[in-house]
Amino acid sequence: MESSSAVTHDLTLESVKEEIYSRNNPTLTPIDIEAHASTVHRILELKKKHDVVILGHNYMEPLVFGISEQNEQGDSLALSMTAVQTDSQYIIFNGVRFMAETAKILNPEKTVLIADKTAGCSLADDFSAQDVRNLKEKYPGVPVMIYINSYAEAKAECDVCCTSANAEQIALEMPGDELIFVPDLFFAQNLEMVLKGKKKILYPGNDNGTKGAVCQVHEKFSLEDILSVRRTFGIDRDSENRMLYVHWECKPEVLQEADFYGSTTQISNDISRRVRNGGLEKAFIASECELTSNLMEEFPTVEFATACSIRCSHMAQISLDKIRPILEAIDSGSDLSKWEVTLPEKIVQRASKPIQRMLSFSS
Repeated sequence: MESSSAVTHDLTLESVKEEIYSRNNPTLTPIDIEAHASTVHRILELKKKHDVVILGHNYMEPLVFGISEQNEQGDSLALSMTAVQTDSQYIIFNGVRFMAETAKILNPEKTVLIADKTAGCSLADDFSAQDVRNLKEKYPGVPVMIYINSYAEAKAECDVCCTSANAEQIALEMPGDELIFVPDLFFAQNLEMVLKGKKKILYPGNDNGTKGAVCQVHEKFSLEDILSVRRTFGIDRDSENRMLYVHWECKPEVLQEADFYGSTTQISNDISRRVRNGGLEKAFIASECELTSNLMEEFPTVEFATACSIRCSHMAQISLDKIRPILEAIDSGSDLSKWEVTLPEKIVQRASKPIQRMLSFSS
């Protein structure tokens, strides 16, 4: 996903304001821009001064998303790969804690920081390393693929990691006819449905005594909602210029009704392809609201709709006012422990293996 790059030249307050206004993001009012421009300016000034990489997930609100360069923006897979390639000593991860943990695992010698360490994830919070061990005991010898939306301790128990952008590919690459997939119940069911019998997916909650987890955002989209969207917005099943996009983490019946499903970057790429071909007028995005806010900026010719009552409260914990103090602390040489992501060395070593295996499949 591409957005306007952060200003890195002529870093004056006026140039920063001008750049933000030039994005023409319909979700940003002049009041928003004027209220936050000085904070954005200071963040970008210190980012440049100290060569700080600021990774921005697609679910960040536009002003936060915009302080990352285009090559610092993306979904979990893209940001994982960017984290591996960076030479900067400082990485600020504008996302939730499991994402920052992944960046730390991939860069154990670097300083990885997050604006709010309490920014969690319903998928990661509701599934533990012990849950993985229970499934491995239930299904001995079956490889375990863990969704990146999980904490390092759980990853350390698994054979390979995946994201919503590469889960299907990696599932097919893994040996054997069976695969344990954790922790997302809906994603597991969707994956098994899409694989069409090529691989049996074993997952939590499937009569095995182990609980699973669901995304608190995507679980809220119901089939009734999606059918109502089709009627209300005139998005017919066979329409080529009106599309209903759904994230992998939605319920199976919602995914089946989609015109296109995938990761946030896959959704963005499909929109981009259709726009280039002159074939997309309207799109509904069944995912986190701020994804659509950023897509509106990138594709101004498309009429977008989403359900902005459906928000990720964890992603919303990351704000400009929480990011700025990190950079001020770097600038003054102050203690960074309030924001620094740390993990036990043994966990880093063990969790690195499934993540590196994922990246080897995705390279």
